[in-house]
Amino acid sequence: MKRASLWVVAGPNGAGKSTLVERYLRGRLPLVNPDNLQREQGLTARRAGELAIAAQNNYLDARESFVFETTLSGRRELSVMARAKKDGYTINLVFVGVRSPKTSITRIETRVAAGQHHVPPEDVVRRFARSLAQLPEAMALSDRIYVVDNSQRSRRLVLSIERNRVKFVSRNLPAWLKRALPKELNLARGGPDISR
Repeated sequence: MKRASLWVVAGPNGAGKSTLVERYLRGRLPLVNPDNLQREQGLTARRAGELAIAAQNNYLDARESFVFETTLSGRRELSVMARAKKDGYTINLVFVGVRSPKTSITRIETRVAAGQHHVPPEDVVRRFARSLAQLPEAMALSDRIYVVDNSQRSRRLVLSIERNRVKFVSRNLPAWLKRALPKELNLARGGPDISR
């Protein structure tokens, strides 16, 4: 029997997670995204969040593969990943980052002008820092990790790890990633473990 897969598409608000999901994952696996639920069903953010949590639990209970989008700014996302790992899922983490909260805020303003959902700037700033702070823990729970820099016009893969083996590391790493993962990047480049 094939192992179920969990795809976690994470990163700050406005980083380009939904665009990436639309392009590569939508239609392949069920998607849990409270923003979509809120928009499509006219729900409050709170109700959409409740339904998203229920959907995640239903997929996990049934041992079915699914995708969820997250800013990775709360502990719940890590709990879902830990539960899936314990239940034998293959955990795939795609982290989409951008250079700064200002970049995120500018992109959100652009999408609001196009009729999409707004996120208050203070929430963007708070979640941006938390998202990067929790990235190492999310990586530790993951079997496959793809880190994408979306600071420019086109996104680029900057780090790929599979089952604790580095498959690719860019020679030109973005500053936001260097700040978030100093120890991990040193190891990825063959340096000594500086955690001791």
